[in-house]
Amino acid sequence: VFGIGVVQSAAGVIRHRLAVSNWLQAMFRTVQIVVRHTARTGPALTRKVTTGEVVSTVASDADHIGSFFDILQRFVGAVVAYAVVAVVVLRTSVPLGLLVLIGVPLLVIVLAPILRPLQTRQRAQRDAAGRLTALGADTVAGLRVLRGIGGERVFLGRYREQSRDVRNRGVRVAGLQATLDAAQVLLPGIFVVLLTWLGARLVLTGRIDAGDLVAFYGYAFFLVIPLRTATMTVERATRALVGTRRILDVLGVPPDIHDRGSADAAPPAGAEIVDASSGLVIRPGLFTALVSADPAETTALADRLGRFVDDDGVTLDGVPLVDLPLADVRRRILVSETEPRLFTGTLRAGLALAHLPLLGRLAHPR
Repeated sequence: VFGIGVVQSAAGVIRHRLAVSNWLQAMFRTVQIVVRHTARTGPALTRKVTTGEVVSTVASDADHIGSFFDILQRFVGAVVAYAVVAVVVLRTSVPLGLLVLIGVPLLVIVLAPILRPLQTRQRAQRDAAGRLTALGADTVAGLRVLRGIGGERVFLGRYREQSRDVRNRGVRVAGLQATLDAAQVLLPGIFVVLLTWLGARLVLTGRIDAGDLVAFYGYAFFLVIPLRTATMTVERATRALVGTRRILDVLGVPPDIHDRGSADAAPPAGAEIVDASSGLVIRPGLFTALVSADPAETTALADRLGRFVDDDGVTLDGVPLVDLPLADVRRRILVSETEPRLFTGTLRAGLALAHLPLLGRLAHPR
């Protein structure tokens, strides 16, 4: 018994480490896929999906997917354990074995009426949370303008109202979630009582002895763990399904540009960047500043120089950017967003030289 306890403890430690590893790897790989797609699509993503939706996808949906991979291998183990116990019980008593084989799947099926409305409410809460995050991002982005026109209170009221909606939807989800959690305790308990009662009846009729009844009770008590694991798997799979649909919405946005360049056309490092439309020439080693009465002009120029739009008129050492591999362009040319924002504090602190925001966007060769 001591040896079995040591083996069980060691197996539990290994199982937990692997489960956490599965959870973290699935979550972070999902985040990597979303982030890489976001960088690849660029402005095309923000035109179809809000910033808040992307943030919610990375912050919550990826975690739900990781949580499902955390419990998935435990579910497989629960199925194997259930099959082994069913075979052992069948070899001793056919009625009890059939009860195990038929009763356990029925208990899981009973939870189906709860899962569909739970998924619907989780999806509604997820949508509301995405809108709340988007509203917060928009408020921060327009904070300077809001202060200039005295609109902070209006947006604060909208944020409070949206936050209240998220909370109310969360309460609705919690009601069904509590029902599911209660069923995870109630249904296995009913199953154990039924199995024990049937075993006692078989003892009274002399079909099995008291030792077999004790063994059956042990099997029934053991099956509570696989049953709870199965219900937890269904619940986490529901959350992961909602999150996966949101992630697919983000990944379904196609980029505006496509990589059709050739590595053979790569120019040497430190080459000049020339924009034929404006006549701009950016030479290596020189700091070039652009000033325009219309910020949209410099923004469009930065998009061309960074190849966020396809334009044959931008060249690097005479080679059009569209003929270069996109990864090579990203390594050589960095376009940094620098939107001006003023937060709470004095005007002097907001306009300190170290924090002076740059208007427009700056493109420079590495």
